Amino acid sequence: MLDLIDLSQAGILCGLLSIYVLLLKKNALRSYSDYLLATFIFFQCWTAGAYVLIITGVVLEVPFFYKTAAPINFLIPPLGYLYVRSVLFNERKWTSLDLLHLLPFALFLVSYLPFFLSTSAFKLEVVTEFLQDQNSAVTRSLGLIPEPIFHFSRAGQAIFYLAAQWWLIFTFHKRTKDQAIESQILHVVRWLKIFTGANTLNWMGFLLVIVLYLLGLNIFEESLLNLLPTVLLGFSFFLIGAYLLIHPQVLIGLPFVRPADSNLEMVDHEDTRTPFCVENYAQEIAILDHYFVSSKAFLQPNLTISEVAVATGLPVRELSYLINSYYKKRFSDYLNEMRIAHFLTQVDASSLDNFTIESIALSAGFSSRSSFYRAFNRFYGCTPSEYLRGNVAKE
Repeated sequence: MLDLIDLSQAGILCGLLSIYVLLLKKNALRSYSDYLLATFIFFQCWTAGAYVLIITGVVLEVPFFYKTAAPINFLIPPLGYLYVRSVLFNERKWTSLDLLHLLPFALFLVSYLPFFLSTSAFKLEVVTEFLQDQNSAVTRSLGLIPEPIFHFSRAGQAIFYLAAQWWLIFTFHKRTKDQAIESQILHVVRWLKIFTGANTLNWMGFLLVIVLYLLGLNIFEESLLNLLPTVLLGFSFFLIGAYLLIHPQVLIGLPFVRPADSNLEMVDHEDTRTPFCVENYAQEIAILDHYFVSSKAFLQPNLTISEVAVATGLPVRELSYLINSYYKKRFSDYLNEMRIAHFLTQVDASSLDNFTIESIALSAGFSSRSSFYRAFNRFYGCTPSEYLRGNVAKE
């Protein structure tokens, strides 16, 4: 049981780490797609957390949490579908038609409303009964809709939305000879396949449990069957979190053309909502270069990509794609290269007599000595002192 708890908690931790990468990490893009993905992961964490409360018995201390994950389960599949759709079609906001995807959640929320509004004593009685006999989760209906219908509806909804996600991915078409765009498309589509595959694996465990229950097996007495959905959920969290940490560039999304540039050559897709820009971004590159040359904004230690986007008038997502595809760098490396170049212009024999290397580095925009040394070694393969001994001495 302890291993099961640890696995569930590890899955929740991976999920929360993914949310941090999406929304809280410095220079996170925080696009509409990112908010959808973060919300999807948050609700997954909620359901996993509710499970931990139950299997540890802590739910007896907080019985009002019992069954809160039930209606939330109907938000997870449509959010996954909407996320994939938003990435492929460059959607930027929620539409009124998207509210239709929330109908199952609303229906079961209303169904469980009498239980949620019941007294704490009654909830404690229900939780105690469940901990003594877990079959009561299926045999005792706590909502207006019978419990078996809840489970079968949940399975049917998951199958429907997963099939829709896979259909979006495999019917997606692109045509471009631009290597940078081609590379980014491949990265993003591969990520969407991994994301959908991880969730398919997760739901397969749940569906298998339902099938075995229909065959007459007591799934709550079979420890391996009871463990399967949690194992797959934890693996799904780990896979998604690890991939985002290793390949954060997939969050940039696909390189879409702006509406004002609709006369540009585009990559075809059966759905006209998916235009790709095949231009060389010469104008945007000139704007970006001029901004940093004239303002020397890289001297600010905590400069974010959002601040650069506001100053240059370039959308954050487009700016991030531009830096990654044209300069072949992450935003942090892009800034650090300019900071190091500025540092080297400020260093000579006389300046080192009056200032330390660290103080000059801090004035060049680095936030700490360690970040400066790491960046310098990444670009030059040696320490600043080693580099300067050979170059300053020659001058």
